[in-house]
Order: sequence, then structure tokens, then C-alpha cells
Amino acid sequence: MGIDIHEANRMRWEAGAKQWAKRADSRGLWQRCPEEPELVLSERELAYLSDIKGRKIAVLGSGDNQIAFALAGLGAHVTSVDISQAQLEVARERAQKLGLEIDFMRADVTALNEIRDGSFYLVYTGGHVAVWVSDITRYYSEAARILQLGGLFVISEYHPFRRVWKGSNDSLEVEHSYFQRGPFEYDASADILEPKTGTLKSYEFHWTFSDYINAVIRSGCKIVEVAEFGEEVADWEGAPMTGLPEFLLIFAQK
Repeated sequence: MGIDIHEANRMRWEAGAKQWAKRADSRGLWQRCPEEPELVLSERELAYLSDIKGRKIAVLGSGDNQIAFALAGLGAHVTSVDISQAQLEVARERAQKLGLEIDFMRADVTALNEIRDGSFYLVYTGGHVAVWVSDITRYYSEAARILQLGGLFVISEYHPFRRVWKGSNDSLEVEHSYFQRGPFEYDASADILEPKTGTLKSYEFHWTFSDYINAVIRSGCKIVEVAEFGEEVADWEGAPMTGLPEFLLIFAQK
């Protein structure tokens, strides 16, 4: 089932890549983040990334590649990995415009077979990636496998407390139990941020805080810090969640 789910999600991202790129153009962050990494990386993340010049870094589930561009701007040798070839082609074109040398690889984050063990000093993953992945333990185990001994694993994710609410402008009402992981199946359109019914299948997994922590532990990495931050609410979130944590950060070492 996992392979079918990932393939369905891949096809949705392939279909939505151009529209997603237009959204990114309207924000203007990808053009600026190589010189202004603080636009896409938190202060805590930047503290851990102070010594990455010349280091090999993999970004798993790179999506719009703003993180990859920021890390390349900080002097790292970046490999950008994503399941969507269309997303990677957009990123490749943008990297050329920015004068950034980045390696791009299409792969499922749970099966990084083309990458050798211990290839990277740092592995970064985040930006709402885990919600599309059917096996978080395998995902993080692959991330740990490609890390060199002593390397750093950085996870930056949308906080799981934010995934349980029904869409409402003025009240919080639970739609799914916090402990209901999924898969949640949707008939979706190519527009990733708009809850419109369409002809594409989409699947989500709502992992809990403990799922993230335990997946890192099972990967063999040692957790060195966990942080929660942010409380703003974006227009796409559809519920008044001000005051709830926005992001979850995990730093671990192999």
C-alpha cells in the first residue's frame, strides 16, 4: 500500500508543480534566500548551520528548494532530493538563474538506494514532508544511513497539533483524533493549498510528536535538542490556531 500511496502523491505534485512555482514566484523568497537564509531558516536552525561551508548536505523532500538554495548560499555542497521530477526541474532552472551549484536527484525518501552509506555531513528534512510519507521510521532510518558518523540530522516540521482541526474562521473543533495517523484519502485538485475536489488522489499521514521522536531514536541517532516555535496562522490553515505551536524542530547526531 505504501508504494501506491507514494506514487499517488508523486503524481499530484507532478501535476501541481507549475502552479506551486507561480505561488513561490509571488512570494519572492527563492530569489532572496541564498543571501538571506533567515527568510527560510529559524534562528535555532542557523545556530546549528554555522559551520557548513564546504560540507556535503542532503535536503530530503526538497519541494520548492528554498532550503536547498539557502544552504548553498551558506557555502554547503547541496544534494536536493525530491519525489517529483517536475519540482526538481523548476528548482534546477532557478538554481541556474541564481548561480548555485546544486545536485538534484529524484527519489522516494524511504528508498535512497542510489546514495551510499555515510555520504553526508548533514541531512535536512522538513517543510511539511512527513505528512506525505507512509513510513516515518523507514524515512528517518534512510536519512540516518546516509549520514556520516558524527553527522547532524535536522528535522523541521509543521507541528502535529495543527493537523487535527476542522476548517473554521472563528472556532476550534477537532476533525480527527490526534492519535489517528491515517492514511487520510482525498480526491484532490492540482492546487496543493486549496481544498478543492479533483480527479487526483492524495494521501496524508498525521504523525504525532512521539512518532517523530521515536522514529529518530529508532534510526540510531541521538537527539541533542527539541524545540517548538512560532504561533502565527497562515491563510491556508483555515482555523484560528494563534497560540498553538507552529513548528517542531529536532536536532540529532549519528
